[in-house]
Amino acid sequence: MPLLGKLEGLSYRLFGRVAPAFLKNVFEFKDYLQRAGIKIYPETYVSLMFFIAFLTVPISITAIILLYFFKFLPLIFLVPLPIFVMIGFIVIPMSRASERAAALEREMPFAATYISVMASGGISPYTSFKRLSEVELLPAMKKEAREIIKDVEIFGVDPLTAIERAAKNHPLDMFRDFLGGYASTVIIGGDITHFLESKAEEIFKARAVRVKMAAERLGMLLESFIIIMVLMSLCFYILFSVEAIYSTGISMYSGMILYTYVFTPMLSLMFIYLAHSMQPKTPITEMRPYKAFAICSGIAIAVFIMLTNGLGMIEVSFMAGIQQFVDLPTAVAITLFITVAPPAIVQGRISRKKLSMEQGISSFLRDLTEVRKTGLSPEKCIESLADRDYGEFSRELRKISSEISWGIPVRKVIMDFVKRTRSWVTQIVMFLLVETIDVGGGTISMIESLTRFNTLTQEVEKQKKMAVRPYVMIPYFSAILLVATTVMTLSFTSATLQAAESQTMDIGALTTIFTASTIMHSYLIGLVAGKISEECVAAGFKHSAVLVILAIVAAKVVPMFL
Repeated sequence: MPLLGKLEGLSYRLFGRVAPAFLKNVFEFKDYLQRAGIKIYPETYVSLMFFIAFLTVPISITAIILLYFFKFLPLIFLVPLPIFVMIGFIVIPMSRASERAAALEREMPFAATYISVMASGGISPYTSFKRLSEVELLPAMKKEAREIIKDVEIFGVDPLTAIERAAKNHPLDMFRDFLGGYASTVIIGGDITHFLESKAEEIFKARAVRVKMAAERLGMLLESFIIIMVLMSLCFYILFSVEAIYSTGISMYSGMILYTYVFTPMLSLMFIYLAHSMQPKTPITEMRPYKAFAICSGIAIAVFIMLTNGLGMIEVSFMAGIQQFVDLPTAVAITLFITVAPPAIVQGRISRKKLSMEQGISSFLRDLTEVRKTGLSPEKCIESLADRDYGEFSRELRKISSEISWGIPVRKVIMDFVKRTRSWVTQIVMFLLVETIDVGGGTISMIESLTRFNTLTQEVEKQKKMAVRPYVMIPYFSAILLVATTVMTLSFTSATLQAAESQTMDIGALTTIFTASTIMHSYLIGLVAGKISEECVAAGFKHSAVLVILAIVAAKVVPMFL
């Protein structure tokens, strides 16, 4: 930081007089810097931009000289380097503001729920923000809450003004409406609890609409990926097959390898990145399926070497009996299936357990609300519900009930469960429950509010799954179409050549190479489909496993009908 401060000071001394004119006549940075949360004066930021751009001028001059004497065209990209630097300084605040809004958007419904539930128990929103500033489960809201607390406790701003200031320049519209509406309600003397609860419900509804729109965009992204992958692959396969049959002089094998094992994986990664940028993020990532994938990949490579003798480069005598029945496409299919089948089983078990846990907690909260109305304490209510069936949550509930009956504080018991579970939604809901009991006394109105908002959360997740479900079948049809069309194209092309030249042609080797490539493409289609439909690449393991089997079966069956 001292070095950065010196750099800012030096840049301001050099370009401090130019910065105000730039801010007045060219580009205004103030609002963008505030929305991005970048704590720097606009004049200093502009001066730093000019200083960094000035430092790159010698590079541009050197590139011009070398370009003039050596005619090395790639150097042309270094000529406008100072302009690129200035564009980068302009784009960075916009990008940071967008990232700030996206990070808070996923957490905003739960933060609004927490504040409204606490308000129903008589806890002020500022106190809720003070407690949220220490919650690790909501990292984006924790950062925003700390800014409010800093304004109040360090700069001496009153809480209401600090909340208004936080809402004024924030890039997320629902955050601005929530805090700004609260400040207005306090000023006019309205019903704060009713406003917070109704606003939280509006946030959930707005969240549901955005989830539906995101699902539609993801569906379009999946369709675009399938169209590009299938049509582009067919075009290249026709080109490669014609070249191989007519021998036009182009290196078919090197082009095929580059396209199949370099270009298409890069294309798949690009679409996975696009899907990741469009999907909501959670602070928790389940790594067990990916660890299983890494282990199975090592095993699969060894199996592939044994099945193919290292593509003919080594001799493995004890596998010779099996190798005569296993061709290259089958070996590729077996290898790819081994890489994803066990991780798909791991991911499936984790996903089912997570879904059962979330549904069980939702049912538990509804029952807890009704039992609490009988007058029992929250601790006794939990103990009375311990014998009911809540799916995967039942075992954890019995453990929680036992520890509470031993005299262990409710907060410690439930927070220990929060640390054990890997579902972010489950962690948030149970954290809200423990805050409801520990801070607000677990009143009926607070538990009812928590139950209502948890039901809204479940509805949002259900709508998201229903919106993307129709797109799941597209990869399966596209993979079968890709394999079948490739095999038929090879057959028809060779048949046409044979009819024209009245000679037989063996296309077995060519078919083998093309079939192996289509199996690889089907494998990648499954990974991308899983990322787009279920928000994680691990969810695509099961799709890849099924698509690999369908591809090899289609490759064996389609020639029988030709």
